[in-house]
Amino acid sequence: MERRACVPAAGILAADGALFICRSIANDRAGPRPPASGLWRVLSGARRMSVASGMVTREVPVMPGGQRVLGHALEFGRDPLALFQRAREHGDVVRIRFGPFHFYVLNSPDVIRQALVGEARKLGKGLNFGRAKRLIGNGLVMSEGESHHRQRRLMQPAFHRAEIARYVATMREVAVPRISAWPDGGTLAFDREMRSITLTVLTRTLLSSDIGADAIDEIERLLRMLLSELVARGITANVPGLAWVPTRSNRRFGAASRRLRALLTGLIDGYRTVEADHGDLISILMRARDDDTGAGMTSKQLRDEATTLVIAGSETTGNTIAWACYLLAQHPWIQERLQEEVDRVLDGADAGYETLGRLPFTRAVITEALRLYSPVWILPRRALVDVELGGHLLRAGSRIFFSPYALNRDARLHRDPDRFEPDRWATDYSRSDMRATFFPFGQGVRNCIGEGFAWAESTLLLSAIAGRWQLRLADGAAVHPVVSSTLVPSELPIIVTRRR
Repeated sequence: MERRACVPAAGILAADGALFICRSIANDRAGPRPPASGLWRVLSGARRMSVASGMVTREVPVMPGGQRVLGHALEFGRDPLALFQRAREHGDVVRIRFGPFHFYVLNSPDVIRQALVGEARKLGKGLNFGRAKRLIGNGLVMSEGESHHRQRRLMQPAFHRAEIARYVATMREVAVPRISAWPDGGTLAFDREMRSITLTVLTRTLLSSDIGADAIDEIERLLRMLLSELVARGITANVPGLAWVPTRSNRRFGAASRRLRALLTGLIDGYRTVEADHGDLISILMRARDDDTGAGMTSKQLRDEATTLVIAGSETTGNTIAWACYLLAQHPWIQERLQEEVDRVLDGADAGYETLGRLPFTRAVITEALRLYSPVWILPRRALVDVELGGHLLRAGSRIFFSPYALNRDARLHRDPDRFEPDRWATDYSRSDMRATFFPFGQGVRNCIGEGFAWAESTLLLSAIAGRWQLRLADGAAVHPVVSSTLVPSELPIIVTRRR
């Protein structure tokens, strides 16, 4: 089955939640309206109506607690994670309201799977605006329809197992020396440190050292700055049509974007001129050819895809490992078990591609971190045509959300859902249970193209940390999740002590 754009990428490029809602409203003048007439009540499902499948749709309940004018907008602004957890108490599909605009929230794994797999072709990503669009152009995250299908086919070979095995060598060369060089007894801002490491890993995997350290360093610096500006909260940065307003943030973002485009275009043109395989991800993408037409990617498409891969992969994996280390620092007995596995399997060496699969508890720790603190806390969809989800008919243009964070903390699916318990993945779930209720990388046509890369990088990084360092949360730290482009820690000062 064809698979579509990386789910973590779609989440990160949704920007922070409140701004995403504002931009969705601004881009959706033709979207569903509140029930103002008898005709609307029929169309919105307020009355029972038969559909082609023969099933009868039911009225979609409105989640209680909204204000008369603003609906649920203030609650969303204060604590969107709590809002989505509360929504699941009121049905598998519920409506929430932001001013006059209605949005549908999917709350059960069956309905979410129906949206991601069974009815995926009737739903668009609901994401095609703002700074993300300007930065990555028509990369895999943004493309739709046949364009996306073609790009997916062209990019898939770059993520085959043999290629990931090559990437692991680059991951190790980049990450391990940096992890080894941490100051013994020092306090690290761990979330920033891990995002920095994963950004460097992806940049060096994408581009060969043959092009020169200065060029790679500049590209990495530009990407770091663009990531910091991607979710700026200023109105002119995020409302469609106002990006031209010469604010300092807009000017900085625009200048860095232009410089990055120029650098990548020059490098890609240079690759084409030399016609040499540099052994990096860009070289693999350049060699790819469409099976039907024999055509490859244009230089612009290569540039867009390269930018997409680095931005999508660095934030999500970096935050996942940061959250995993936070949980380990809070549960020293689990940290000790992880260290015992790493010591036993790797015996002082660093993991290679073949040994990553021999670290099941390491993978369980990462899986549990993904469950408790899914980097992608919200995913948007938009109905391209009328679609039936969970027995409800949603009209074309309907805006739809679901929250992996809320789903993963549902007590109906996970025993003691707020508890950090990596062993649950060895005892509580069959493979079919996991596929049905837990999908950190998406499912169906939108499954993440880089899932294998992400697992390899995460396992390598966490095993390298566990083999060298004891982790302890600094005294007085008050860590809680903050919604942004991904789910980030409010702060994460961790003291690292070298293991003797």
